[in-house]
Amino acid sequence: MLFVELMIGRLQWTTLIPTVAIVVESVSLATALHALKHVRTSQAAMAWVIGLVMLPVPVLPLYWVFARHRFEGYREAIRVVGQRHQRSVAAVRRELSTGRNRRSTPLSTPLEQVADVLDTPICHGNRFRLLIDGAEFFEGVFAILQNARHYVYLAFYTIRDDEIGNRFADCLIACAKRGVVVRLLYDEVGSLRLGQSYVDRLVEAGVDVRAFNTRQGWVNRFQINFRNHRKLVVADGEVAIVGGLNVGDEYLGKPAWVKHWRDTAVLIRGSSARKIQAVFAGDYYWAARCDVEEARWDDRPGQGTSGQQASGQQTSTETEPRDMTVVCATGPADERPRATMMFAAAAMAARNRLWISTPYLVPDDGILVALSMARARGVDVRILIPSVADQWAVFLAGFYYERELANLDVPVYRYLNGVLHQKCVLVDDDLVLIGSTNLDNRSLHLNFELMVASDDVDLIRRTEQMLEMDFAGSERSNEVGKPLRPWFSRMGTAIARLFSPVL
Repeated sequence: MLFVELMIGRLQWTTLIPTVAIVVESVSLATALHALKHVRTSQAAMAWVIGLVMLPVPVLPLYWVFARHRFEGYREAIRVVGQRHQRSVAAVRRELSTGRNRRSTPLSTPLEQVADVLDTPICHGNRFRLLIDGAEFFEGVFAILQNARHYVYLAFYTIRDDEIGNRFADCLIACAKRGVVVRLLYDEVGSLRLGQSYVDRLVEAGVDVRAFNTRQGWVNRFQINFRNHRKLVVADGEVAIVGGLNVGDEYLGKPAWVKHWRDTAVLIRGSSARKIQAVFAGDYYWAARCDVEEARWDDRPGQGTSGQQASGQQTSTETEPRDMTVVCATGPADERPRATMMFAAAAMAARNRLWISTPYLVPDDGILVALSMARARGVDVRILIPSVADQWAVFLAGFYYERELANLDVPVYRYLNGVLHQKCVLVDDDLVLIGSTNLDNRSLHLNFELMVASDDVDLIRRTEQMLEMDFAGSERSNEVGKPLRPWFSRMGTAIARLFSPVL
């Protein structure tokens, strides 16, 4: 009897194992066909196909987590909200979009070229204040919170439960207790260490806190590769801050491993604030599936032009409102690679100077071509990156692209005075872009990002002075013929480069 039971058990296993293998191989082959049709580049598609056919068991789950580059459901969520709140959603579209594939400017300036490439409207009548590093940034954020009258919207990739994070929470709570509507978005992955007690404390005080959950819906269930990397604050549709800083002590250079955290943001008063408000509203529609009912979309007398605003006092460092400004919101829900197009348009418009400061250097082929074309025209192309890593995989991959850029005669400089985290582009004396978009594949194709572009003369001059100081505190790292790094470092660089499509 025991012998019979053993034979039956063996027959079951010998039947089950081949069946499972056939099912896995069939699913892998079907997934390989999906990769051929949907993966963004032919090289990546071939790599996935080979992996799925040769090693289906480990590669299959990796594909469904990391391979997709299109974020599903975002535009659909806005349509759902639009059925109930048509006026609000129509206002968002008006603020952020012009006619698709239509020329809306004379294309006579770099800013107009960026605006037309992104199908994004230009606005006028803004004042700017450049916020250099954490102290100025948090001073600006807290002033907006203290002076908000009706509502304030905030979105950050990372929020930490530390000293500055708790001061931030106190300001949000005080603002809500004054009767101001306070809505806060945070990214689930970027704020993975944020405890529920922190969130509960805000919610109990009346703050509307939402996670930008990229895994909503069946299609996105296993998708942890998309992130909302935007950092913004906007109050009453009148004043806003956009930049590269999150909420955490490291942005003030407090942890022992951070000698100095170098970062940049810009405070804006005027009509651009309403467009930044529209970016938040779109993200909020996805996270909450409801409207920001209190938001004001109408032009009010004096908005963005008076010397004193209720949402914070004008300072002597703010510029006069004589600019053209474009709000550049990009992300994986776009039908086109708009972040790449933004950088490429800026590079193609450059005639004398193209300076880029970015914490990560993993450009795609389109940007490499645009940079090489700018350099071939004799443009002073420079790229500033950190010498201290805060993300090791991306940091190592950057060494490979340093060498690629050296071959194109594009100098790369490494910042020596701490951690460089700012995202800034300066084109001639005509255009500056400041925001959250890094020069890497993740920002270009997988993250929701936000940049503000302006041709304001004073803002450009102050940004030029800031970058000149940054370059003075750096050294070139990619001279042709420079001795190679140790073999283990080169090996890490080569391995990291393989993962560049998701870095």
